[in-house]
Amino acid sequence: MNIKDAEFHFASAPHRSTDQYTMIVFDSGDAQPPTFDEVARHVERRAEHVRRLRIRICEVPGQLDLPRWVHDRLPVRDHLIDHDLSDGRHTAASFLAELSSRAIDATDRAWTVHVGRGLTAVDGVQGAATVVVVQISHALADGSVGTRIARALFGRDEITENLGFTDDPETSRAHPLYDAAKAAVLLPIRWVRSQFAMVRTQRKYVAAVRTGELVAPRSVGSTSSNIHPDGTRTVHVLQFPKAQFRGGQHTVTVTALTAVGAALSTFFAAHGEPDHDDIRALVPIALAPSVPWPAINRTLPAAVSLHSQLTGAAERASAVAAALSLQRDHVTDHRHVEATLAAENYPAALLHGFGRHASSIVRRTGRPDRAVTHTVVTSVDRTGLDLVLGSGRARLCAGVAALGPGCSLTHAVYGYGEVIAVCVSVCPTTVPDHSEYADILRASINETCAALHGTTPTAARR
Repeated sequence: MNIKDAEFHFASAPHRSTDQYTMIVFDSGDAQPPTFDEVARHVERRAEHVRRLRIRICEVPGQLDLPRWVHDRLPVRDHLIDHDLSDGRHTAASFLAELSSRAIDATDRAWTVHVGRGLTAVDGVQGAATVVVVQISHALADGSVGTRIARALFGRDEITENLGFTDDPETSRAHPLYDAAKAAVLLPIRWVRSQFAMVRTQRKYVAAVRTGELVAPRSVGSTSSNIHPDGTRTVHVLQFPKAQFRGGQHTVTVTALTAVGAALSTFFAAHGEPDHDDIRALVPIALAPSVPWPAINRTLPAAVSLHSQLTGAAERASAVAAALSLQRDHVTDHRHVEATLAAENYPAALLHGFGRHASSIVRRTGRPDRAVTHTVVTSVDRTGLDLVLGSGRARLCAGVAALGPGCSLTHAVYGYGEVIAVCVSVCPTTVPDHSEYADILRASINETCAALHGTTPTAARR
């Protein structure tokens, strides 16, 4: 396994999931919603043609070496879980929040399909809703792969072998004890080799930063959103018509970032936090297909300034767009990419040990004094999908951006059909006023869309 993918696996824990979650809400119209067995047969028929869904992770004892991909011999039916949501306590958002705190054990199975039945009165859905959440280890899929898996399982495409996946990881036989012994013997050699590569590439990268060719973000003061979360989760799914984001020169991503910056500034001020002139969001930047990259996860994190100190929405949006472009140039520059890839030879045992040490420090301190970003904003465009389940059609596609050490508030923006879903994931222990923040964000999105695109929120779905 590539070291970048392995980091996602190592970071995931029973109450700190880094998994990918794709929630798809299907309607039933005038017909009866499908039973669990009918959904299971549908997924079984299609998953058999997706090789990506027939592998799992095999760890090396003591994490002395990187994990291996091995064949998953479990039948597809064992990857499905039935959930009865007819008790009146659940909503689609609460169902997603409940699942987002539970990481799957990718050494047992790397993906699970949760089938939620019995929800009624779901916004935008005709008849009873069937809520399907595809949960997959982040080591096995990034956002683009998650989109392809959703299409493979629920698209209208004809079922063919592997359904268009051409970049599946290679599997091997599991020899964990041999791999551990070999890694222990080679650890000093691998460490020395990694240092030569890292020093050489870091020197080039640092020189580019020093001369101003690349702009690397510096740390800034932390906020309450940087408090370390516990295992509890709450999700707010805000729905807007896609038409509200049309018109004008700014993309959905820039519009969302502009609105998030204003919402966070208002929220912090309302809770007595000092003015933060440089609120930043971590934005995953996808690498171009032409960039050689050995990992499944083809994204790099960029720290984008949200310029909340600027008063006019148009001025803020232009500044955010420029900051996003600047940081995209930074993280995709060949010197930064080469410096990142140099970590490929770093011994897995040391990587895992340093990661656990850093996490323990954050847990002890609760909130860091400094931070590079204050929240996460991911943006996934799935408007090109047309997902079906039996006679029902998908009306909403949503998901979450994972919380982690030093990050208790994240945003995931999903486009599907004529709906833009903005999903706010929070730790209710560290962000107790999360409902207030969701209301502030909704108002901020409406105001930002009105200013940038000349649209009104009258048709907004709630």
